[in-house]
Amino acid sequence: MELLRQLLPSIGVVAFALSAVAVRRWWQIRRNRKADADQALSLAPLAAELGGVVVGADQATAWSAKVRGPLSNHVSGFVDKMLQRSVPRSDLALDFPRGPWRVRVSQASMRQQNSRGVGRLIEHRFEVATARLAPMRLTRRQHIDFRGRQVGPEHLGAWLSARPLTVVRSDGEWLPLRLPVGVDREFAVFGSDLSSTARAFNPEALDWLLARLEVLPPLVAMFLSLTFEDGVVYCTMRGPVEEEVVVPIVDTIVGLLDRMPDMRPRHPAAA
Repeated sequence: MELLRQLLPSIGVVAFALSAVAVRRWWQIRRNRKADADQALSLAPLAAELGGVVVGADQATAWSAKVRGPLSNHVSGFVDKMLQRSVPRSDLALDFPRGPWRVRVSQASMRQQNSRGVGRLIEHRFEVATARLAPMRLTRRQHIDFRGRQVGPEHLGAWLSARPLTVVRSDGEWLPLRLPVGVDREFAVFGSDLSSTARAFNPEALDWLLARLEVLPPLVAMFLSLTFEDGVVYCTMRGPVEEEVVVPIVDTIVGLLDRMPDMRPRHPAAA
């Protein structure tokens, strides 16, 4: 009994600390859900204008999630796992048609430890459902490395040439495509079938995309990367969905698809 009386103050402190953590977590969940609800309301007029809808978390999973999970760049390494405070979750998605193409702009988030405490890490993904072709990727080349030094077109970071999950699963080849002089300074293209990749990224498509970079937001144009696999072309960006850039980015993707001879629209619900 005497031991229990001695331990009671410590037990009280621990109980208070646990209660404070629980209340703080509840408040964060409530705040984040309210932010998602407010964002869905703000996106609703754009969705209506485009002939689409905004869907909630229960329906907002990215079409490409099974080949590239949400926030996959932030949950793969040991340090990432140590900093992770929640599992990635879908927040909302904007679904609409653009011409014959079906489009989804989805948003996902998770809680992560940072220098200021625990914050919310958010990303969004642009997706267009396409015919199922051999996997391939186009990425904008970077002319400055992480130290700010100038690099030539022969420089390829590991993230540029990383194989998509569909290629990894099949243990397939992942080869660079030789591009025309000039275009090769701006883009790097990889594919698992170089003949179909070369046919898809023909001069008309590449020249159009090169010109299109001028109308994209600077950061989007600088880090543009489009992956084609499992019947979806997608690109992922940091932060929440920004209403003003949705149409320019989607029109860039579908405009490129319109110039790729083997591409065909597909309904994402198709088996």
